[in-house]
Amino acid sequence: MNDVVNEWIKIARKDWKRMKLMMENEDLEAAGYYLQQSLEKYLKAFLLKNGWKLRKIHELDTLLEEAVKISPN
Repeated sequence: MNDVVNEWIKIARKDWKRMKLMMENEDLEAAGYYLQQSLEKYLKAFLLKNGWKLRKIHELDTLLEEAVKISPN
């Protein structure tokens, strides 16, 4: 399972770097897209690490609600 989690984190970091690059280039639309992508992948990595079964879902609010159930603080 750690390999899967690490892969999600690796891709999340790539998207985070892309977001920063888009911010530097003042492409806010693209920056927003990559920010969403990065956060989604970080949340999925956290959830997977904690036993969550991977689902095809892209809603940050739903993923965050799942994460709060695991770690409410």
